[in-house]
Amino acid sequence: MTEKDYKRLVVSDIHLGSFNSKEESLLNLISTIEFDELILAGDIIDFIRVPTFTKTTAKLLEKINQLGKRVIYVIGNHDIGLGEFAGRTVAGIKFVHKYEFEYANRKYRIVHGHQFETGVVTWRVFMNFLSIIQDWAERAFGWNLATWYVNWKLRKRKLKRIWDILKWNEEADVFIMGHTHIPEVVIWLDENEKLKTYVNCGDWVEHSTYVIIKDGQLRLKKFDK
Repeated sequence: MTEKDYKRLVVSDIHLGSFNSKEESLLNLISTIEFDELILAGDIIDFIRVPTFTKTTAKLLEKINQLGKRVIYVIGNHDIGLGEFAGRTVAGIKFVHKYEFEYANRKYRIVHGHQFETGVVTWRVFMNFLSIIQDWAERAFGWNLATWYVNWKLRKRKLKRIWDILKWNEEADVFIMGHTHIPEVVIWLDENEKLKTYVNCGDWVEHSTYVIIKDGQLRLKKFDK
């Protein structure tokens, strides 16, 4: 297999165990799309709430285990408890805080994105407590508070602007993250006229979006079963 033929699938913010997680859609995606490497870009399991796992959760985890593919797990803030696994391979899954690789003469870097947060959202114990309340409200009333919170946070500008994040990662040609639940792509030329790309994977709570890297290109796509 040549480098160009190697296919990478990137998904983030699945929030398995949360009320609004689109587990069935993700299972359909993984079962139908062709790829050689699966990159889970953080907040895959929603440990900081009170997760409720279903039969679909079990099918999804079994499917990932049976893939026979390389699986990379980039640790996010909702699954930060897996931090002790960073740098290790457990049950065939490699756990990392940051994943980098070279592809089509470009340097790729993938992180979850919570590293760039500021303010109260960095208070871990408080956010755990808040997440439990959020989990109860979503299950009791059917609300999608995760989406509301992201929109409110962006209005309040609690997350550093994209350009600040890119400035801290300028040595990467392609920078991929999740965390904000907002799928988006920014492409530009830097001062040396070198092509740069920023991609946010989106989420599997509202958008059902993913990134596919193949044929020397990167695409952000929405899953439509």
